[in-house]
Amino acid sequence: MEIEDDETYNLIKRHLLNSRGFDITGYSRSFFNRSIRKRAGRTGSKSGLDYVGRLRKDDAEVNELIASLSVNVTDFFRDSDAFTVLTSRVLRPLVEKKVQLGWSALRIWSAGCATGQETYSIAICVAEELKRVGTDSDIVVRIVGTDLSPSALDVARMGFYSAERVKGVNDALLSEYFREVDSGYQVVPLLKRMIRFSKGNLLDRPTRRFLDLIVCRNVIIYFSRPMHDKVIDNFHHALRPEGYLMLGRTETLMGPRRRLFEAVDHENRIFQKASVPVKSGF
Repeated sequence: MEIEDDETYNLIKRHLLNSRGFDITGYSRSFFNRSIRKRAGRTGSKSGLDYVGRLRKDDAEVNELIASLSVNVTDFFRDSDAFTVLTSRVLRPLVEKKVQLGWSALRIWSAGCATGQETYSIAICVAEELKRVGTDSDIVVRIVGTDLSPSALDVARMGFYSAERVKGVNDALLSEYFREVDSGYQVVPLLKRMIRFSKGNLLDRPTRRFLDLIVCRNVIIYFSRPMHDKVIDNFHHALRPEGYLMLGRTETLMGPRRRLFEAVDHENRIFQKASVPVKSGF
């Protein structure tokens, strides 16, 4: 089935933009074409134009396509070594500094959170650090998880996962931060109080500012170079001075954007916002 022609691409692009405000301009064509082939095959569409017709009359399929483009693949403590380094090099010093300040807020953005496993993993690491320091201070933890997919966000807000999906959580943490129910595991209220999930597009200029940490893993690898650069600029804008950014292990900063950050742990793609102001206009 041929779906890679410009006509099909432009028709789908126009429909997603006009019906949902979802702009695919920045996505690489290869990634976009793979997603379209998969969705077209699952709907039984016989051609690219046939699939366009399906999109025009089926809102549910539009949702499925957007979800497939949003890369909703995640696990608890995915790449566990990376979370160990994130805790020791970033979260531990951040928590200790906040505690020393007395009253303070720890602000974290889990960008492209999908169904929430990574966001809850971050919250567990923070909770463990708070428990470790045994603080009675008024530190407030504010973690925001954002994604484009409403269905993925619904799962994240529920905080309920099957036994298969919590395999990345060790027994001690599973007992501490989950409650076993008939058909799976429910995250405890402590974690839910830390987190707010909301819809968000990484290409939009972020309204949240002065964040201590942004975690966005295994998302921007699928983006074209202009899209990648815009997202990194948005992250830089949202972080406080010397705030941290964590990407996936197969992702990196490119070109002039490298000057915006200093490497903290290159293997695990942890960076810190450069202390010296960088002139805008690359």
